[in-house]
Amino acid sequence: MWNFLVDTLSIAYVQLVILCFFIWYFLRHRRDPSMPVSRVGFIHLLILFLIFLYFLLSWASGIRPALAHAAVIGMFIINLMLLYALVLSRLERPYREALAEYCRDPQNLENLDAIWSNGKRFYYMRHFRAAIISGESFALFLHEIASSRIRDDVQSSLRKHGLTHQFISLKGMIAFLEGRLAQEELLPQEFKDMVTQELQEFQKHPWVEDRINEYLRLALENPEKIHNPEWSRQWEKAQAAK
Repeated sequence: MWNFLVDTLSIAYVQLVILCFFIWYFLRHRRDPSMPVSRVGFIHLLILFLIFLYFLLSWASGIRPALAHAAVIGMFIINLMLLYALVLSRLERPYREALAEYCRDPQNLENLDAIWSNGKRFYYMRHFRAAIISGESFALFLHEIASSRIRDDVQSSLRKHGLTHQFISLKGMIAFLEGRLAQEELLPQEFKDMVTQELQEFQKHPWVEDRINEYLRLALENPEKIHNPEWSRQWEKAQAAK
């Protein structure tokens, strides 16, 4: 079975048929506006086709068998690259659908879970080659890339549906703290009520909300612009303790 598969893929005309299928698929795929990441650009596709055509003409020119075999291998590598792009497109579709579903019903946590599960599969596959040559921890590199891209995609999708506020904001933090506070069964109710009231008072002033939202935005998008005085104080304490 394996030998039959290898022999079949070693036929130049088989590689040509596979290439025609990929070209048809990606020309059709480019028309889908909901799939912006995995689309193969027309120039990119044209360059791959010209390289494939060069290999095909070399194979058909009657060159030595060893060079003809190398030309078929070149065709196979180009089709392998297009196969990788096709797999990416198939992984991106459920991710984009999950983003659209979440924007329609953001209160449903299952929609958010679907975004992260599908998004991680998509971005892990898309960036695994960069992770291999990054020199960093393979899993950590992919996790950081996927987390950043998914967060940006969620924010972008919400903005397209009219929500202009930040995805991570003071109100979101307060709601998170209130939810965790309500889940704490060992804390006395008086303490819960006091902390809840303080949290509500803290977010009332628009100036405080705007400054905290600005800090969160900078921390996520432009951390190089942040100067945190607390770092200096901690450094001074550490030096004084020596």
